[in-house]
Amino acid sequence: MSFADSFWTSDYSSGFKVLFEQLHQGICENEDFISLFHKRMESELLYGTQLESIEKTAIKSTKNKRQLNDDYVSTIKNAYSKMNENFTKQGQYHLEIANNIKTLVLAPFSKWCKEHQGRVEYSESMISEKSKLFKSKKAHLDKLQKRYFNKCRMLEECKSHYTEEELREELDELTFQQKLEDAYEEEVPDDEEERYYFGNITYDHKQMKALLTDMLTNIPLTSHKVAILGTYHNVSTGSSIIQWLIDNLPQFNRNLEKAEKFASELINNGFIRLIGTMTSGKGFINSSQFYYQWKPLAFEITKLSQLQISSSTEDTNNANGTVPKIEGTGGAKIQEYFDDMKEAIGVGAVDYTDPAQLPKLIKEVNQLDQQYYASVVDLDKTRCEFEELIMDHLTFMQKCELDRLKAIKKVMFDFLASFSNGMDELKNFYDELLLLEETIHPINDLKFLIENYATGGFKPCVVLYDNYYDSHVKQTFGVDLNIKSRLDKKVVPILVQCILSYLDSVYPDLENDEERINLWTQPIHLAQVHKLRSELNDNNSDPQYINSILEQNHPLVITNVLKLYFMELPDSIVPRTNYDVIKLLYLNYPPNDESKTSSRINGLQNILCDLPKCNIATLDALLTHIARLINIIGSKDETLAVTLQSSLAKEFAPLVLRQKEQSELNDKHQVNFITDLLNHKETIFTELRRQSSTRPANSASRDNSAHVSRAGSAHKALTPKESVAATSRSRLEQRLQTVVRKSKKETKEDSSSDSAPETPTKVGSLKRSSSPKKRLSAILVDEDVARSLSPSKAPDTPIKE
Repeated sequence: MSFADSFWTSDYSSGFKVLFEQLHQGICENEDFISLFHKRMESELLYGTQLESIEKTAIKSTKNKRQLNDDYVSTIKNAYSKMNENFTKQGQYHLEIANNIKTLVLAPFSKWCKEHQGRVEYSESMISEKSKLFKSKKAHLDKLQKRYFNKCRMLEECKSHYTEEELREELDELTFQQKLEDAYEEEVPDDEEERYYFGNITYDHKQMKALLTDMLTNIPLTSHKVAILGTYHNVSTGSSIIQWLIDNLPQFNRNLEKAEKFASELINNGFIRLIGTMTSGKGFINSSQFYYQWKPLAFEITKLSQLQISSSTEDTNNANGTVPKIEGTGGAKIQEYFDDMKEAIGVGAVDYTDPAQLPKLIKEVNQLDQQYYASVVDLDKTRCEFEELIMDHLTFMQKCELDRLKAIKKVMFDFLASFSNGMDELKNFYDELLLLEETIHPINDLKFLIENYATGGFKPCVVLYDNYYDSHVKQTFGVDLNIKSRLDKKVVPILVQCILSYLDSVYPDLENDEERINLWTQPIHLAQVHKLRSELNDNNSDPQYINSILEQNHPLVITNVLKLYFMELPDSIVPRTNYDVIKLLYLNYPPNDESKTSSRINGLQNILCDLPKCNIATLDALLTHIARLINIIGSKDETLAVTLQSSLAKEFAPLVLRQKEQSELNDKHQVNFITDLLNHKETIFTELRRQSSTRPANSASRDNSAHVSRAGSAHKALTPKESVAATSRSRLEQRLQTVVRKSKKETKEDSSSDSAPETPTKVGSLKRSSSPKKRLSAILVDEDVARSLSPSKAPDTPIKE
């Protein structure tokens, strides 16, 4: 058990918040020990000082003249003096203890505790900051997806108001206009598109850029505050502009009138504007009391950055009523705000009776689709980085917490060492405290913390790209197993087949069985796994392409990528809805009772027979591979094979069967379930293959319907965030079923009437239709399924087309 495997939740933040709450309790525990030692030091200091003062005060306060007479000798006087000396020695002893506690216990332990608190707060701040970034990007993605879907619905609504001929004519006209614009852009360079006129002088784009660059670089730019209106930035006085024109443009021949006319043309061409007055005149005033603001057009032409970003007051009180363009993330947020406001008040409503709205909507849908997909990719990258950061800091925090517990054990020993040279009267107390120190066990305390406050194992939550017109065509990881097998047209996903086949070819090249075992049991950094995952996540189902990527990576990374693939599935291979039934089965028929083994195996067969074929085949392929590896190792060393089977059962237990709620970290039912599947694999899967071969041809659709129904019922037990993701997956599954049914119906119609005319299709680049390409990628051939599950063929063998 470890922190890195024990404090994960679906929203990430809940898990590490529980851990850091306990770590802060540990910091408070440190402060309690410091306070305790400090009070003991103060007590020793006070007691020692009082013991030392007894001899001095006794001599000063005594009225017995014999004590002051050195010539007087008696046993009574000697006893009194020795007792005072003894009290003084005891006082020195206690003062020495107080000094030892201060220098050997409090000083170093207080310093270490402060450093430990800094480490904990640093890790917490790093994870919290990354968590805020992840949540912000997730919220932005949800908003962008909603806007994209709404725009798609508007496009479909617009199409429904026109006939196919009208749509075709409008789109043909759009295509023709686009070609004309592209041709014009090729013929006319960007620098020659615009010309600027200043009286009898004409400037092209390049000349205007050079002139404005000189003016903005050399004329002073300041900020000017106007009462009520606010502060304006990038401002120059009228006199400074005229002075520069006279000094730098020789064609004026230092003529003030010509310079003022040229400055007026700067206003007419939209480069500057007068501020702080309501006058409508366009003439230029040569005065240091009149201020002119350089407009954004001047900065766009020169490609220079503005002096400052305009304030919100200036934005509101702009004379021309426009909102300045703000670069950076703030500008994007403001733009989104205005888009939402327009949608809320109905400004962005579409006039469906206007045919010109159709090309505009198509362009907007395409742009939103690109933004949405880019946001999904960016969020997936951020999630992977967030998981890596959490994993590293959880590992670091486990080491820090273990060091803290060891530090408390050591400081207890140092505290007791302060009394080790003491008097015999303190030996009993010392022995008692020493016995107490020996009862401290840091490892057990750490184990107790994990067992009582853990929130669940590592479970990444993938955000899928949900195109409005297509389904899961750009990602592999996180896609439902049933959907992925249909898209691959294989009963076992091609990625799983390629990984298992590649590992079979790698095993003979390894030096010994220990290296083969380490491939499945040795941990690896999550960043390496995410790197290979990113290369395999482009939904390329070509086995040669997948194998070429696998050959470039270490087998240890490949085995961990396979585990990550099963972790990121929306549901485990054996759906979590079966967890309670399997748990009840093992409670009624425990594994330690051999007389109930047969009943338990029959119960497992009855549970597994209701699973979709792709789930059964994938589970069979995985178990066949593991069992073959165990048998190979067991032929040389049976003890090592037993150890390997136990380790693999623990590794794959949460991957094959997930709990409904991750409340129990050490669930024996999951491990026992995998162990039974390995020990009785032939008995269980032979019967499952026989039932699959006798299943009707249309059973695949019924399996899928049952699967969707179970998924729908499972949504009720999910959290609101999980419910949104589950609803999206359910919608995709239903959409895939519709495509399969339409495809089968069209196939029957084509076979019954070969001479039937072609059905006209809707015109447009975006539409909901069952295209031949999409049907081929979605239909799973039932004959291939039955053949792949037959006893004579291994489930992990790729099905030939």
